[in-house]
Amino acid sequence: MDSSDGAHARRQAIIDRLLSDALRPAGGIVLPSHDALPADIRMTVDRLLAKADAERRRSLTYDDLEEALPPRDVTADDLEAIFWVLAEYGIELDEGD
Repeated sequence: MDSSDGAHARRQAIIDRLLSDALRPAGGIVLPSHDALPADIRMTVDRLLAKADAERRRSLTYDDLEEALPPRDVTADDLEAIFWVLAEYGIELDEGD
């Protein structure tokens, strides 16, 4: 019975480690949260999500993105955050037709 308990403990340790790894982002990377975005970028994401929902689409085009962007110069970090948040909702951006 002791060897069975030892095997169970080892399996449980592996499961616990896998769960811990899954809950902690790899490499300490923290993905952007919709709520943490600047207000104008948050509105951009909201517009894109509304468009995808209204058209029942799972992908949008770069033209859709361009139309939704704020009038200011958008940084690479802003764009990356937009892509991450859209991906969280299952929306991807592509070149279109």
